[in-house]
Amino acid sequence: MSDTRLRNNSTLDAATHAQVTGLDAAPSVPTPQGLSLRSNFAWMLTGNVVFAACQLGMIVALARLGNSFMVGQFSLGLAISTPVLMFTNLNLRAVQATDAKRLYSFGEYFQLRFVMSAIALVAIAMVARAENVARTTALVILAVSLAKAIDALSDIHYGLFQLNERLDQTGRSMILRGLGSVAALSAVLYFTRSILWSCVALAFVWLAALIGWDFRQGLRLLISVGEPRKFPKAKGLWRVWSTQYRVRRQWTLLRLSLPLGIVTTLASINLNMPRYFVAARSGEHELGIFSALAYATVALTLISDSLGHCVIPKLSRLYEAGSMAAFQAAVLKLSAIGIAMGFAALGAVQLAGRWLLGVFYGPEYSGHFQAFVLLMLAAAIHCVAAMFTSGILAARRFRIQVVIFSMVAATTALACYRMVPSMGLTGGALGMVAGAVMRLILAALVLGHLILAGANRTNRAVRVAEWSPSL
Repeated sequence: MSDTRLRNNSTLDAATHAQVTGLDAAPSVPTPQGLSLRSNFAWMLTGNVVFAACQLGMIVALARLGNSFMVGQFSLGLAISTPVLMFTNLNLRAVQATDAKRLYSFGEYFQLRFVMSAIALVAIAMVARAENVARTTALVILAVSLAKAIDALSDIHYGLFQLNERLDQTGRSMILRGLGSVAALSAVLYFTRSILWSCVALAFVWLAALIGWDFRQGLRLLISVGEPRKFPKAKGLWRVWSTQYRVRRQWTLLRLSLPLGIVTTLASINLNMPRYFVAARSGEHELGIFSALAYATVALTLISDSLGHCVIPKLSRLYEAGSMAAFQAAVLKLSAIGIAMGFAALGAVQLAGRWLLGVFYGPEYSGHFQAFVLLMLAAAIHCVAAMFTSGILAARRFRIQVVIFSMVAATTALACYRMVPSMGLTGGALGMVAGAVMRLILAALVLGHLILAGANRTNRAVRVAEWSPSL
């Protein structure tokens, strides 16, 4: 290669290189001026830990102030409403957080979430009526569904905070909602001894947090980034909606997000799969015990999710810019952290798990220590797999995740079908372990393929850019 050719190659600027390689130039992938990764993680971790502790506190309150039948009713409400709402939510928070090019406004995300949540409530009411459950249980299901629908509206604001790397707002909101929910549910349950009115109080607390905090902080953030500037006449909270409702764009966003709606539904079904088999075999009493044991492992999952939420926007920008080496290094660091958290959780359970079950739940629950250990093992494996899934999500590969979670749910269902009838709660926990292992293997294979394909594509593009001046 001649000196002239070398000089020509060295004069390729960033815009020319982006045009030749097919990568976007830096200005098309805006970097938000948010908090640092450490601050975001600290806030997200704090919010998730407090919220998880409060979720556990609600189960403890139901077990202590009520009974296992109330825990079973509450769990049945979650088991019926959560899959429907998870599907209609379309995981728009993840789509929004990986929208590095800002293709859609917050108003468009909010509009789609609001409409789909209303559809979900109608569908859940129809399901509850078709199931022909007891009237009180049906009302509990509807109250839990209303609270979850309000939670979905808060969640779309969390996507806005995540995209702009202001997870301090998310953390504060989760702390506020968590403390308020456990206080309201416990107080109402203590005075009324009614699981129904306790769930209604939960919905009112989350609605107050949505209006009093999420709406206001979201509005301030939108004003700071200039999103509502095209609608100067809009006032107050209405500015959150400050975009014209366009059916075609909503339909396009719906089609883009639909695979993630299927994925989150499958993930929810997979999480609740053992509950279905336990309820069919042993009834609501055993279901209440199993649900209480499973809720004790949620803290690990939420902590790993908090880390994933912090890094997904950065991972998305790295992948969009073609920085595959940095992308791979970040994913490997995430995986190492996930493995460390999993081992720490398992060690803590082995040392003090039986004692903790007795303290928080009572001796009836500590008798199922083996099932609790297996549930924690499943959560630890899911923790590592979630780090791989974050990389796949950041690359905006939504459809392949439908295949992954379909196989995970099928594995869990098959394992529960074979083991729950003979092993009870332990069989349900083993089903969760089987599904977690399948997710880990498939996510690792898909992420490895994406990294290799991205590196090869970038290398080919660079070679084209190097040779193009001499052609």
